[in-house]
Amino acid sequence: MKKLFSALSMGVFLMALVMVAVTHFPGQAHELAAHVPHGPVFLTWLVGSGISVMGCTIVPIEAIVLDECPNPGGLTDLHVIRRRDIETFPAPGADGVTISTAIVPKADAGFVPWEFAQDTGEVNHSSGGDAGNKSIKHEVNTYVPRGSAETDAVIQSALNGDFVVIGRDSNGNLRIAGDKRRGVIFDHDYKSGKKGGDKNGTDFKFAGEGFTHVPYYYTAAIPLKS
Repeated sequence: MKKLFSALSMGVFLMALVMVAVTHFPGQAHELAAHVPHGPVFLTWLVGSGISVMGCTIVPIEAIVLDECPNPGGLTDLHVIRRRDIETFPAPGADGVTISTAIVPKADAGFVPWEFAQDTGEVNHSSGGDAGNKSIKHEVNTYVPRGSAETDAVIQSALNGDFVVIGRDSNGNLRIAGDKRRGVIFDHDYKSGKKGGDKNGTDFKFAGEGFTHVPYYYTAAIPLKS
């Protein structure tokens, strides 16, 4: 019995060492696993089984490389839906950041375009929270010129709404702010300006905190409201 207990203790100790290596030295752990029989399979199981303290997929930071392709900023178009009007929100693929299956709205619902002035749209994400309790903030900003009854009617109906927003950046990527569990909240700031040359219009923002992922990349068709 003592030998069995000793063997189990040693096994737990070795498992703990492996977890420390995977957590703090992911690149070296993956490299070592490649030279061990069934090493990559075991490492994948270990990280994805919930035994890992991180509880997430480890991607070696060496995967970040310099991209010399054209890289314009800004958004070209934006589509919005209330989160309650989504029937099915697909899970991301193996990379954890790309959704390739179409979002399914409820009957008679769908995404609608949100018009804005050229070169005023942006999708941002940033980390926040205390060390050990970090999360990600999603934020979409646009500007709509002029004040009008139509715009103000949208503002009144959207207050306190819970939304999912899809923005297309200038490189053609679709990014989703919000998800099936937590939407982004609408906010606005209208200013008429004081002089003839002042900005007269509304700054719009869709923002939410507490996400465990960046705004997803979306490669399926946007389901539009008919």
